[in-house]
Amino acid sequence: MKYSYVTNYKNNDVLRNSFNELTEKIFSFNFVDWFNNGFWGEKYIPCSLVDGEKIIANASVNLMDFNIDGVKKHFIQIGTVMTDVEYRGQGLSRYILEKIIEEYKEKVDGIYLFANDSVTNFYPKFGFTKSTEYQYSKILNESNNERQLEHVNLGDKAIKQNFLDGVKSSVSNERFSMDNFGLTTFWAIGPMSNSVYYYDKEDAFIIADIKGENLYIHQIISSHKVDLERIISSFYNTIKMVTLGFTPYDTYGYIVKELLKSDCTFFYLGKDLEDIEKKKLMFPTLSHA
Repeated sequence: MKYSYVTNYKNNDVLRNSFNELTEKIFSFNFVDWFNNGFWGEKYIPCSLVDGEKIIANASVNLMDFNIDGVKKHFIQIGTVMTDVEYRGQGLSRYILEKIIEEYKEKVDGIYLFANDSVTNFYPKFGFTKSTEYQYSKILNESNNERQLEHVNLGDKAIKQNFLDGVKSSVSNERFSMDNFGLTTFWAIGPMSNSVYYYDKEDAFIIADIKGENLYIHQIISSHKVDLERIISSFYNTIKMVTLGFTPYDTYGYIVKELLKSDCTFFYLGKDLEDIEKKKLMFPTLSHA
């Protein structure tokens, strides 16, 4: 390999800036604000090939702690897989993935990733198995409830700090839950910053999107187990359908379907990850890296 292999360089300004430039070039986003806000912790580890001081290819390791039906599991999620256009066709992604698998396969309960539709034939070459997730939704009955929760302005420093404190003290409100402060804040403070609500009667933050008559709840953040149906009824009375971005404890009344989403095919390596399909679980929305 004529390029250098580097990992965990978040505090190297030159390499981190080059990494952000490549991420912006390939995915149209970067990790600048996430780093500057202090949210880039030790659980996100870029593994890259560098040409001089230029990051040319990468696959990042995300250390993921999960709780599945009360059992703790330690996985890694591979994400931010990318190669600079000028360096493609040299097997650089293959090299990085082999290095990651070699280092972590015996250290964790499993390795997984979400693949783009164009590369679903690539990952089985490394021993990954294609699998299915399941999503839960419910058709709502007519309701006279008015909206009872408030939209949260995370641009306000005091409100933002209150939200961050809530994330740190939050307990699981789903069967398959993630413990990763950095990844939660990446989504909540970044791309989903306008999707945060607060419901005082449950003392809970809810990350959700509303499109017409459809409500999509990504995450519930609270220091106690909440009444999910009460949370749902706190939204607009015009909502006719709710879809969950997580697996609820109580599935009574919910429709369960295979999760079909473009550029998001689930692949896993490791027996413990077989439970995702067997138990009809879904990786929480905010756990995607």
